[in-house]
Amino acid sequence: MINKLVIATANKHKLIEIQNIFKDSAKEILPMPSDIGEIIEDGNSFIENSLIKAKAVYNHTKLPSLADDSGICINALNGEPGIYSARYGGENLGYKEKMQMILDKLKNKNDRTAYFITSAVCVLDDNYYIALEGIVNGVIVESPKGFDGFGYDPIFKPNGYDITYAEMTLEQKNSMSHRAIAMNKMKEILYTINTFNHK
Repeated sequence: MINKLVIATANKHKLIEIQNIFKDSAKEILPMPSDIGEIIEDGNSFIENSLIKAKAVYNHTKLPSLADDSGICINALNGEPGIYSARYGGENLGYKEKMQMILDKLKNKNDRTAYFITSAVCVLDDNYYIALEGIVNGVIVESPKGFDGFGYDPIFKPNGYDITYAEMTLEQKNSMSHRAIAMNKMKEILYTINTFNHK
């Protein structure tokens, strides 16, 4: 049974979301060490990138490490930005500009359907890891809405809701988001195999 779990991300918003999802765990949820250096995510899929991050943090800490790679896939744009969501339009382009680029590309498109995906990987030891996904379908709205969340949240409205991710509270988003789906699945698997105990 493990007592600590390291979250393999340098993204403070993502860390807060994951810590919130795992808050009822009896284990210590730790941020990634600041001295680990840059992790090059050069995989060809969300799962590959998650595994790269989780393995790198596990090798550095020798503690069970949980990583995720997430992105938005827009059907009318052949799945773009996909695994390049964070780098879409260039490394130095901010999310406001990235979102505007997407909205410009969709101006003459009837299909605005899209989905957010999270691929999560938890490396438990040198020989064993768990990999799974969470997906939420929705549409790209015509202009950014909301001020909470991060990334592409202001332009994504999940199916069954009248508001974007960015208009939701953290509690609302963590009850249904792609990351919440993946992380709650992961949490239940960790409970099932007795690596975690409920408080």
